[in-house]
Amino acid sequence: MTTTEPTSLTLNELWASRVRGGIPSIGLAELASLPIPIDVATMTPGEVVSLRAENFDSVGFGIVDPESEVIWCYPADPEESFDERFFRKRVRQALALRKRLGLVGDESGYRLIHGEGDHLAGYQVDVYAQHVVIYSLSAALDSHVPGWAEVIGSELQPLSIISKVRPAGEVPTGKVPFRLEYGVEPPATLSVREDDLLYEVHLTGGINTGLFLDMRQVRRSLRPWLRGKSVLNLFSYTGSFSMLAVREGAKSITSVDFAQGVLEWTKANLALNEIPLSKNIRFDRDDVLEYVKVARRHDKMFDVVILDPPAKTTVPNKRWFMKSDYGRLIAHALKILSPGGLLVVAASSAVAKPEKLESQIREAGKETLRRLRLVDSPGLPSDFPTQMIHPAARHLKCLFLLADD
Repeated sequence: MTTTEPTSLTLNELWASRVRGGIPSIGLAELASLPIPIDVATMTPGEVVSLRAENFDSVGFGIVDPESEVIWCYPADPEESFDERFFRKRVRQALALRKRLGLVGDESGYRLIHGEGDHLAGYQVDVYAQHVVIYSLSAALDSHVPGWAEVIGSELQPLSIISKVRPAGEVPTGKVPFRLEYGVEPPATLSVREDDLLYEVHLTGGINTGLFLDMRQVRRSLRPWLRGKSVLNLFSYTGSFSMLAVREGAKSITSVDFAQGVLEWTKANLALNEIPLSKNIRFDRDDVLEYVKVARRHDKMFDVVILDPPAKTTVPNKRWFMKSDYGRLIAHALKILSPGGLLVVAASSAVAKPEKLESQIREAGKETLRRLRLVDSPGLPSDFPTQMIHPAARHLKCLFLLADD
């Protein structure tokens, strides 16, 4: 954390208003048009600047990030300094919200800090059963993490805190380096409780831990639709939707993913909840598009089809790009969906625009002669707050659609 007086950056009224409103960043290209232009070349990664309006009133602080080509913005009261007290205040506010939501507990998983939604742009902090992971969206932001971790440790008193750099944009694949910031290194695997189910998570492996916390409300909303139904879970990952289907009494559950490792992880989750494998619980290691085509040729039909794909995969012979392939997958899924069945279409990616996703769904309905009724659209849970000034942060789009013939 900075202890010296930061350089001042004078904003025009538009940008001063945006910072006050909670905008997460200012593009470095904007600096040349500010009332007092700044030479980017003189700024260092991680440098803290004071953001001021044209009348020199303080509106907040910024962290310079040439790698991301932005200055990350932190609105603040005029009397505040960018120090330990600044961060502690925001951590306490964030923790109070999660306690009010009933999320804080020894076994629970939740998001403690959601970027600018908690007035800390560029940072995400997740808690899994008293173990904390701090994500920075760039190396420049990461330089401030040791100070942040010290505050989180004193406020939350977790068993451990580790940090990872998660660059904005493409999600890194494979094992990702982490740094121990507090306590003892977390175990390779641990379990997190959500409602009546336990999920195995891996905090020290890749960026993704095995349980997407932002899908909590989707999981809860899906439960009433599953009893007695045949369920197809495509891009099943570690099987959270498949677990729900078993718990809610689905007639049959088929999990499809091209990665054998995550299918084995699904089996581990079932074992964690003392759910025995049976002939009604099926696993298919397959390319998802190929699976639905073959299912159609064999006249297989499902009452519930769940689509929750990644933005892209680049595995040879199993390439997938949401932008270009999702429409085809939706159409194929509708061909194996029973009359009156439920299609769940999810997109947890900033690149998936709501209007584009809805257009793909409409085209798929037209192609397959299926009339689709929207019955639910669960979004981000309350521990993922966003600023109204920045709708792009609402990255999760999910539609529950009843398919009528």
